Amino acid sequence: MDVASVGHLNFDIYLKISELPELDESVEALDLYTGGGGSGANFAVAAARLGVRVKFIGAVGGDPLGELSLRELRQEGVDVTHVKRIPTLKSGVVVVLVHPDGGKRMVSYRGANLGLSPADLTPEKFAPVRHIHIATGRLELITRGKEIARELGASTSIAGGAALAKKGLEVAKAAAAGADVFFLNYAEARALQLQGLDAVEKLYRELAVGELVVTLGSRGAVVHDGGRLLHLDAFRVNAVDTTGAGDVFAAGYIAMRLRGFGLYERLLFANAAAAIKVTRAGARSSPRFEEVVAFLNAYGYKI
Repeated sequence: MDVASVGHLNFDIYLKISELPELDESVEALDLYTGGGGSGANFAVAAARLGVRVKFIGAVGGDPLGELSLRELRQEGVDVTHVKRIPTLKSGVVVVLVHPDGGKRMVSYRGANLGLSPADLTPEKFAPVRHIHIATGRLELITRGKEIARELGASTSIAGGAALAKKGLEVAKAAAAGADVFFLNYAEARALQLQGLDAVEKLYRELAVGELVVTLGSRGAVVHDGGRLLHLDAFRVNAVDTTGAGDVFAAGYIAMRLRGFGLYERLLFANAAAAIKVTRAGARSSPRFEEVVAFLNAYGYKI
């Protein structure tokens, strides 16, 4: 097994709207679609499609949505043997409001996701893996995941999202310390006092992480590994739905890291994978490895 992904597993309900309703007002939805979600599970599916052998570790309720969500992961080739079932709780659900330009707003019901505890993370559930990806803002799970990685000799990546960034720089430093890769989007980085790309090196030093990767939406992404700062522009595409783009980016980056590629190739591949994803609806509409290679070839890049 190459990777274990720890985090949320949700059932997503998407409503495409042209405007947000005011208080006590309703608006007509332009489209409705559903699908699997949750950053940890999205990463697992995206990585599996990129040829990575991956297991997912999270929690679901005892309701039909939980079983449906697990079935979707199995169909993608993700190992769900160690997903915790909590019969007394409802599975996580997220309602995503998608604007025609691809931007989104989300309302989340965490449900059974919150039932995953550090005690549920044991070395035997992870072994044997080369890498552990932790996609949660809960410091206690991040800390436990890093402990297990050290015990197994595995590398680690953290994608704590807005939930972690909102807790402030000191909590983010505790989460990042000793990790090999730390992912942030620009909004999360600004919450941690990043003001402009010139401040990436300062934030890198503050977080004491191996590699700091900041995604910048339509402006691409930047990575700092202590030796250099590298920024690559995004590919210009017509965005349909940006939900899950960060998870796909992270999966692309880690997939190439595990294959031994350098910073430039990792960032280029991850940008391409995310660009393909945003042209498709749903958080799980990530591309397969061959699709990303063909996309890059069309732009004149060889991987």
